[in-house]
Amino acid sequence: MKDKMNDNEYFNIMTYGKPIGTINVIPHPEDIIDVDPFVIASMKARLKDESLENVYDLTDRSFDEIALMREKNKLKKVFRTLTQFQDAFSSIKSMRLVQEEMKFEEVNREFLSQYSFSISREKNIDEFDFYRSFLFSENLVLKSERASKATSQDNFAILLEDYRIIHFEPLKISKEAIQLSSNLLALFKERKLASEFDEFLSFFYGSMA
Repeated sequence: MKDKMNDNEYFNIMTYGKPIGTINVIPHPEDIIDVDPFVIASMKARLKDESLENVYDLTDRSFDEIALMREKNKLKKVFRTLTQFQDAFSSIKSMRLVQEEMKFEEVNREFLSQYSFSISREKNIDEFDFYRSFLFSENLVLKSERASKATSQDNFAILLEDYRIIHFEPLKISKEAIQLSSNLLALFKERKLASEFDEFLSFFYGSMA
C-alpha cells in the first residue's frame, strides 16, 4: 500500500519554480554586495517616513531599450497569445511550468522587476500584470488594485497581506500563512488546499482580465 503523502511533499505541490524535494518558506535574503544606489536611497526614505519625490526621478532611471526588447522576445516565446498567457496563471501546475519555461529562455526577471518598479512609479505590481502590459499593451494594474478585488475570499485573505508589499512576485502560499490561518491549516490537513488554491488563482488572475 502506497504511503500517504507527508506534509512536506504536499506543501511542495504548491510552490513555483523549485525542484521537487525543496520547500519555499521565504528564506532569509542572501548578502548583497552591489546594490543599486536608487534602491538604497528609496529604502532610507521609507525608513525615515520621508517623501520619495526627491528620490524618484524617471529621467535618471533609463533602461537599455535593446535589452528590454531582448527580454520581450524571450517572453513572447513563452506567452504567444493573451489567452495562453491568462491560462498560464490559472493554476499551480501551469505557474510552475511557466517558471520553468522562463528559466529555460533565460528571462532576466530581476531586470524586468526593476524596470516595472520604475514605470509604476514605485508602486508594487505583480509580474502577471507587468507582462500583460509589456507584451499585450493592457492597462498596468497595481497589486493593491488586484488584491482589493479578492478581499472577500476569507480563506486566502492572509496571503494578500504579503502579496501587497512584495513587488513583482505572484500570489503564493507560504508555510507561515498555513500555520497562522486556521482555515488554511484545516484545508492543508484535509489535502484540499492545493485544489482550493487553484480555484482561487483562476479567480484572482481572471478578475481583472
